[in-house]
Amino acid sequence: MKVVPLILGILFGGAVLSYVLGKIHVIVKNTISFIVLLTSGYLFMTQYGVTDTFSLNMAGFDIIWRINPLSWLFGMMIFGLGLMVLIYSTAFMKGKERIGYFCFSLCITIASMVGIIVSADLLSFFFFWEIMTWASFLMVIYYRFEAQKAGIKYFVMSAIGAYAMLLALFMIQAEIGSLSFAVIAANWGTFSLGFQTTLILLFLLAFGLKAALMPLHTWAPDAYGISPAPFAALFSGVLSKMGVFGIVILFYVISAGSFATQFITYNGVSLPGYILAWVGVLTALIATIIAVVQDDAKKLLAYSSIGQLGYIVMAIALGDSLGMTSGLFLAVNHTIFKGMLFLAVGAVFYRTGTKKMSELGGLITRMPYTFFVVLLGIITLAGVPPLSGYVGKWMLYEALIQKKMVFLAVMTFAASTIAFLYCYRLIFTIFLGQRPERFDDVKEVPWAMRVPMLLLSLLTIYLGFYPYHLLNVIASAETALFGIEPFVLKDTILFSQIGGINTITVMSIVGAAFVIIFVIFNVVYKRSRLVGLKDIHTSGEVPGPEINLHFAVNFYQPFSRGVQGVLKRSIDRAYQSVAEGLENLFDLMRYIYTGNGQTYAMYVIIFLVFLFVFAAILI
Repeated sequence: MKVVPLILGILFGGAVLSYVLGKIHVIVKNTISFIVLLTSGYLFMTQYGVTDTFSLNMAGFDIIWRINPLSWLFGMMIFGLGLMVLIYSTAFMKGKERIGYFCFSLCITIASMVGIIVSADLLSFFFFWEIMTWASFLMVIYYRFEAQKAGIKYFVMSAIGAYAMLLALFMIQAEIGSLSFAVIAANWGTFSLGFQTTLILLFLLAFGLKAALMPLHTWAPDAYGISPAPFAALFSGVLSKMGVFGIVILFYVISAGSFATQFITYNGVSLPGYILAWVGVLTALIATIIAVVQDDAKKLLAYSSIGQLGYIVMAIALGDSLGMTSGLFLAVNHTIFKGMLFLAVGAVFYRTGTKKMSELGGLITRMPYTFFVVLLGIITLAGVPPLSGYVGKWMLYEALIQKKMVFLAVMTFAASTIAFLYCYRLIFTIFLGQRPERFDDVKEVPWAMRVPMLLLSLLTIYLGFYPYHLLNVIASAETALFGIEPFVLKDTILFSQIGGINTITVMSIVGAAFVIIFVIFNVVYKRSRLVGLKDIHTSGEVPGPEINLHFAVNFYQPFSRGVQGVLKRSIDRAYQSVAEGLENLFDLMRYIYTGNGQTYAMYVIIFLVFLFVFAAILI
């Protein structure tokens, strides 16, 4: 039996089974879901390096499913984070309403994403894409009326992307009579330049919406912010990567990587890739600026995700081995650390009941494991040694400099530097400083929530020291699918045309520096003493316990004033104006389409009179 349909059957069938049998007890529901994900994930993992293709003809359309190195890489991201989210959810969702609804939607979302990455034809791709959209929409509106606005926005934006993709499918089917990736790639060069451009724009609209590229990002902050915390981690970590996956398919699979020969190039980058790279870097920069001024922790992470996806898309758009390698490495890395951070913020919400950072503080002693996860998460996000974020950022800068895109590299560095601000804000306002009295009894979250966060944290450390395990998988995808000469590496040493880096050496130096600093301050100099939060000089006044000295309100106010020009311009308001204009137009049309039969009879009489008069004039 073919493995791919078996995996999809287990996933979709297991989702239904967990919903039906889960009515017996929540333990049954969780157990079935866990077994389904573990079994299908194991089967998928065993397919690395194995060519397994399933095909059938349905109503004249070729349905093709297969697992290749690229789909295997994305599949491991989906199953890995999906399993962590499911384990985390067993504790987070305990005692909450509609657990069956949550679990079913989560499993269907995971199943549909697996369907997307194994599809080798656009019909299957679109079918699973729509299932993913509907299932994720159900999760966005989990909190019902509170989530209504975010749900409507997500649904409308997703519908626009879906119609764009559907139109592209109609055009391709009418042109060549097939929706198979292989057939499209073989015929791509025969399409006219205008036809190719139209297809690229339609696909980029669909994929850019899901990847939350600016200015198509407006749904993401609200959707991430209102979704249950476990699903928000999956939403940001892997569901957004389906847009990235689609862009990779467009640039390197169905177009056969021919953009550089079909369009003009700039420093070896095709015009579509060059434009997309600029969209990516602007997305990274603007989203990072907006993230700095957020007070809602989940919205901060949402804008951070938008910015990180900008880096990923920019790297992939460069069209060479180093760019593709850095893009896919950053995609995996983002799945790991953003999953960590969303789960950690969910843990804080689980214990405190608030996502507003200005209401928190001093939780480091109450939630040390969560603090550790956030600390590793922001170090990885910032792209500094000794964790995996450094490797991806190094490759990205090298790729940009190799392409002589110095200005893009400078803007990328600026965005990365500004990201330090919201990283510090996230950890300081939640875990450091003075703790509000109402949180004195807060304790760490259950182990079912701690273990997934800690396992993801260990991955960032491991990939920081030994990135070649992941880079070898990426290299096999580049060679097998894209015909790109893989990125050069030798164990822990990475090479580019500019230079090289030994990750073990870098990580060892950074680790030694931390040890030396620790020894100096804790062994050599012992004059330091432990002081309380209020053991400070306050002009002769002794602050009482009721006085909060924790600086969290209007954080980075000078920075906010400096970037006010960027913040006051909102594409969301522009979309809202368009929506209001359409609503007014439809209200006007109601005077014409009244639903009254007599009115329509009058329209028919007027039309007939017009025809008679017009005919008399012609005669």
